[in-house]
Amino acid sequence: MIELMIVVAVMGVLAAVAIPSYRDYVARAHISEGLALIGPVKNAVAEYYAVNGGLPQVANNHMTNVLAALGLPNSSETGAASGQAVKRIWWYNNADDPAIKIKYAGPGIDDKVLLVAAHFDAGAITWRCTPASGADGVPADYLPARCRR
Repeated sequence: MIELMIVVAVMGVLAAVAIPSYRDYVARAHISEGLALIGPVKNAVAEYYAVNGGLPQVANNHMTNVLAALGLPNSSETGAASGQAVKRIWWYNNADDPAIKIKYAGPGIDDKVLLVAAHFDAGAITWRCTPASGADGVPADYLPARCRR
């Protein structure tokens, strides 16, 4: 009987450690899915910038208008793309801080937003990811290493 109680106690300790770790692992995998899905948006922005020397100038910078100007799918619900853990991807066409925004779905990251900001320097574009400010941002624990710098 004592052996059974010890086994149950050990299993309880293992479960207490394993379940939160697994939850974090799943959330990080979902964040990676969004970063993988933004490839077409990054390419469209780079191509548009190279051809036109600037970002799209459209009426009221509405998400669907900007995505259409970039030649991307432009659903008002999913933006340029969506996935298993990604609700919407869109290009935020702000002159001061243009960025791709990724809105997530899933435990721990539901409705959280990750920004992948574009920085233009001498015709080259570099991309930096950061969580959105405030409560809408993806928790720092779930960010991949390249986004924590």
